[in-house]
Amino acid sequence: MRRFSKGIILLSFFLLAACSKPRQIAVNGAPLHEPSKTAILQEGSLFFRGLDGKHLDLSDTPNPYDNVVFVVTAGKHVIGAMNIQGGHIVMPEDLRCYKIKADLQPGMEYMIAEDKERHLAYVKRKDNGVRIATAKPFETQVAYSGGCNWK
Repeated sequence: MRRFSKGIILLSFFLLAACSKPRQIAVNGAPLHEPSKTAILQEGSLFFRGLDGKHLDLSDTPNPYDNVVFVVTAGKHVIGAMNIQGGHIVMPEDLRCYKIKADLQPGMEYMIAEDKERHLAYVKRKDNGVRIATAKPFETQVAYSGGCNWK
């Protein structure tokens, strides 16, 4: 019975964590609590790694399983992203690096993702799923080669 109670408590904790509001991380000085000046960017099947030619420090990019979103100023940006490695360790997927030019509207939430079959990155609005920008890889490297050349 005691083991059952601990299981219920753990399950409740995980459900609460999953439903909690995501932690917001401001990028390049974006004001966190001014939605009229900012847009929200969430990682989907791409890792967010840079904005407007400035590489994000890995200490600013949390564990990909954390519940976080990135706050950026509204307007035109170049989003640096790389695909999430998939596949088997013996036959890993290549690393694809993208620079996606997008015009982010104030107060909107967006997701960055990849069409893995077509090797196409995109930014889509979360409210209606409409893709507002797409990009082909600017660089492809063998898996585990280190990272993208953002310069």
